[in-house]
Amino acid sequence: MLIEAIIISIVVGIIRGGKLRRLKALTRRGMWILIFGIAIQYILFLLSGLGDMDMNMVNGIVSYSREIQILSYILILLGIAVNMRYRASKLLLGGYLMNFMAVWGNHWKVPILSEAIPLIDGSGLEKVTGEGISLYTPIANSTKLPILGNIIVLADPYPLAKMISIGDVVVGIGIFLLIQEVMLGRDSLMRR
Repeated sequence: MLIEAIIISIVVGIIRGGKLRRLKALTRRGMWILIFGIAIQYILFLLSGLGDMDMNMVNGIVSYSREIQILSYILILLGIAVNMRYRASKLLLGGYLMNFMAVWGNHWKVPILSEAIPLIDGSGLEKVTGEGISLYTPIANSTKLPILGNIIVLADPYPLAKMISIGDVVVGIGIFLLIQEVMLGRDSLMRR
């Protein structure tokens, strides 16, 4: 969802007469902190999918998933805080707080709609939701805040089939609006 939001927003920004060079206005340090926090999460979820391969190093890293997720959310929130002068940062903050609440409330695992796994060809997710080290948990009666889990299915004809959360949608909208705000000027979205 992040990549799609970035690409679409840059294309729309250029069509609307925005300038790519204005993206330099984002506080570089803050954006790198944010990007690093997001990258940590992606790497952790990628490694968790490899955990069934009985690789000691991968399993060792994933066994610290709670601590790694806490660190990534701290970095993400710091990156957003440094850039709070942009209106769209509030949406980013809201989306990441929704995702944080879903993970925190479910023992540092992302609640997912297990019925949707076949729709996205998620054979890897079926393994990841099983026993042992996992970053996902199927939504059940005991799941806290299931509405904030990965319950939105993007399947055929969408080219990148996946499940996302309401928080992911809010983050995607926030990224889109942030790029528009920067490329077109601070009040660009409110002019009309």
